[in-house]
Amino acid sequence: GRVVEIGCWAHARRRFVEAFMADGSAALLVALIQQLYQVERAATHLEPDARRALRQEQSMPLLGRIDAERQALAQTVLPKSPLGDAVRYLTNQWAALQRFVDDGRFAIDNNRAENQLRVVAVGRKNWLFAGSFEGARRAALLYSLVQSCKLVDVSPFAYLKDVLLRLATHPHRLIDQLTPKGWAKTFGPQASA
Repeated sequence: GRVVEIGCWAHARRRFVEAFMADGSAALLVALIQQLYQVERAATHLEPDARRALRQEQSMPLLGRIDAERQALAQTVLPKSPLGDAVRYLTNQWAALQRFVDDGRFAIDNNRAENQLRVVAVGRKNWLFAGSFEGARRAALLYSLVQSCKLVDVSPFAYLKDVLLRLATHPHRLIDQLTPKGWAKTFGPQASA
């Protein structure tokens, strides 16, 4: 596994919405990006290969239109205007923003990850009272496990209850089975029965 940068269309869209609110000049790009999200809504319940095929068929032409508009605007827009900022962001991120169409497992944006981080921001003041550095570290580990469970649609309570019972006797070479994702594949159905 190599790391691949995937751009966030929510961040790109936000800049064009701000430009649209300022003077209405970004209406076409806002509408085109909205169409990308409509394709994503249609692809929500598809398997990764089918999602990729749908994106290739429907999102690729939209990306072509977005790119043409981006290039046209780059020639005329004032660089420090809200629209100039949006076009510059789109230009700088263009390669990464297109990668979601290459693999049905890739998300169009990182909203899901940012929503997971929201828990950290909300709990920040609570962690001032962890008691010690070790207490704060343990709390952070537990938060991480709970959020990882939620990402793979596993009940954190069922996961922790089962894994804590297995931990002492589980073979070390199979420790990956005790991650939330590994547990869901290996033990999830029988643990919840």
